[in-house]
Amino acid sequence: MTARPDGSVKVSARGRDYTLFVGMSVLADLQSKHGQDVFERLEPPEGASPTWMPDLAIVTDLFMGALERHHPDDVDRWVVDDIIAENDGALLTLMRASFPDPVDEPGKPTGPKAAA
Repeated sequence: MTARPDGSVKVSARGRDYTLFVGMSVLADLQSKHGQDVFERLEPPEGASPTWMPDLAIVTDLFMGALERHHPDDVDRWVVDDIIAENDGALLTLMRASFPDPVDEPGKPTGPKAAA
């Protein structure tokens, strides 16, 4: 699994390679279906237990939307299950690729991820 500079993520599942991409249309679909706070609902709340999980309907819809651009004929919940099962950390990798930290100076990210 690799994140690319263009915000896409390459994953493998079912013996195939897939390219995931989250653009504005996917984000708009998620907001429309799940509400304006959809992205906050993917983040663990402060003090969350180690077993906390995001809303899995949102996660499934995120991956299905991310598949649509490059694999419109393969979009279904079963391939999403296989991608997540076969790519440890796929959600975090996809989120980081889709929402990179802003950069004030070339090579020097700012924002919450830079402080971590």
